[in-house]
Amino acid sequence: MRKIAIALATTASVVALPAMARDDAWYIGAEFGGMALEHSDFDVNGENNAIRVDFDEGADGALFAGYDLGGFRFEGEVGYKRARLNEIGSTYTLPGGAFAGARDAGGGHATAFSAMLNGIIDFGDDDGVSGFVGGGVGLGDVDMHNLRAFSNGPAFLDGSDTGIAWQVFAGLRQAISDNLDVSVKYRFFNVENLDYEFGGDSFDEGRFRSHSLLGGITYNFGAPPPPPPPPPPPAPQMQTCPNGTRIPVNQVCPAPPPPPPARTGENG
Repeated sequence: MRKIAIALATTASVVALPAMARDDAWYIGAEFGGMALEHSDFDVNGENNAIRVDFDEGADGALFAGYDLGGFRFEGEVGYKRARLNEIGSTYTLPGGAFAGARDAGGGHATAFSAMLNGIIDFGDDDGVSGFVGGGVGLGDVDMHNLRAFSNGPAFLDGSDTGIAWQVFAGLRQAISDNLDVSVKYRFFNVENLDYEFGGDSFDEGRFRSHSLLGGITYNFGAPPPPPPPPPPPAPQMQTCPNGTRIPVNQVCPAPPPPPPARTGENG
């Protein structure tokens, strides 16, 4: 039981320490994966929630570069997300003669191009498996491209708008060499209050809200830490000579001085 307690305490102390292997180093990376895009409701010409658009699963990718301070990182990120339109629900007749109600969409897609500034907290061992959590804020340009009720019909919405974007994420990463990491990551991304003008109609209060599962690779420019210095040589074993001096045991004590000469009488 005592050994188990010591092992658990040691493991907890290692996990609690910030990752230190790449402190004060720049890094670059890329990530890509699948994305689920939530529906978006639009107010049309002042009518609340007049149109709802639902999307298929899509794709999410990003490039990033940052600096590792040791336990905390900051990075810049550019990302691109895309999903195809799947279903439409409306309270009025759409261009092309689609009556009010829910129906399969004829075509179109939504994309988001984002530029973000992220802050990330690392925990664990950077030489093995480590975890991270973070968040970011920036700008997102969201394009509702050629959304239509019929494949051969006119679009009811086609345009782009830019808004404040924010995101939160968490994941795990594994070091595979002194400079390369691979990672898996969940990201929640959101842009609100998207407004469009198309065909004389106003589409207001839309959103782009997504959930992504990503795989990534990171290259770290920091050199691995130097090996520890060799241990000092052991202290030599000593011996005490008859004259009181101390010398190594592999040396010979000096010979004792000769005895004084004997004294003779007056007559020799």
